[in-house]
Amino acid sequence: MPFVSATLCSKPSPALTGRVVLALTDLTEKVLRKERARTTVVVHYVPESQWAVGGVLLEHGFYVEVKITARMNTREEKARYVREVNRALQALLDGTPGYVAVDEIAADAWGHAGETQEVRYARSMVA
Repeated sequence: MPFVSATLCSKPSPALTGRVVLALTDLTEKVLRKERARTTVVVHYVPESQWAVGGVLLEHGFYVEVKITARMNTREEKARYVREVNRALQALLDGTPGYVAVDEIAADAWGHAGETQEVRYARSMVA
């Protein structure tokens, strides 16, 4: 049940949004072993005049954050996810590197549709 939020410094584009959603969904499923049907991706755009690194405005940039349940993925999987998401978004945004964060949340503090991940897991063990 991951939630992926991508902030892009780029001109808003339905085509770019579609490619980013597909790339992030694919990588979250493949690398982090998450269910595709439960993966949510949200894309936000920031104008070029509002993205700077080292005090210099840039034409492109990105920040991707994925929220997942703690202790469900290995260090290697998380490192690979950071690396592959960076590569995928660099390819879509003219080679500009960006930021990727994997935010692990305790199962009892993270949920969807009114149920924590802890409750969902306990129910699946009984079934």
